[in-house]
Amino acid sequence: MRREVFLARLREALDAAPPLAGAHPPGPPPAAVPRVAWPADPRSLEERFAAALDGVRARLVAADELPAALRALEVRTAVVTTDLVALPDEIERLPADRARAADAGVTAARAACATTGTLVLESSPEQPRLASLLPRVHVAAVPRAALVETAGDVLRALGGAPLPSALTLATGPSRSADIDGEVVYGVHGPLAVLVVLVDAQ
Repeated sequence: MRREVFLARLREALDAAPPLAGAHPPGPPPAAVPRVAWPADPRSLEERFAAALDGVRARLVAADELPAALRALEVRTAVVTTDLVALPDEIERLPADRARAADAGVTAARAACATTGTLVLESSPEQPRLASLLPRVHVAAVPRAALVETAGDVLRALGGAPLPSALTLATGPSRSADIDGEVVYGVHGPLAVLVVLVDAQ
């Protein structure tokens, strides 16, 4: 194809292209987070949460089941950022700056979503994100009062409250299918996720 013909076709295509998104900016966001209508489910939020966690290869464990679950995962060291769950005495506590060397990271979730098994984690100097990302096992303590139906419920509850430096929504262990579409777990975060519901605010 000759250069002149090619350039003429290119000009014609550009002239017919739709305008850039900036030419028609979207309207303002809604004043409130819209509510998503999920199908009716007779199960309790805790039952739905447990099923959703199971569906994403995470696991809901009772506080008295946690020591056995940690032993099964060969957890010997942990970075602990909350006192909402008790770990067995034989697990060595490491400082937060050694999260990469820890077998487990123990954090508190700000909230959790029953329909998807999603944990809402906030970052702070006392609870750095590395505690939930670098160890191969993430143990999350979720206050029962913070278990809601959907992520929209979490966003509505935030209202105009000040936000942390990072608010992360994490659903199950880390997984990626970047290479050949094959799902691999534990690449960008924990390989296993254990969740404990606690009676605390």
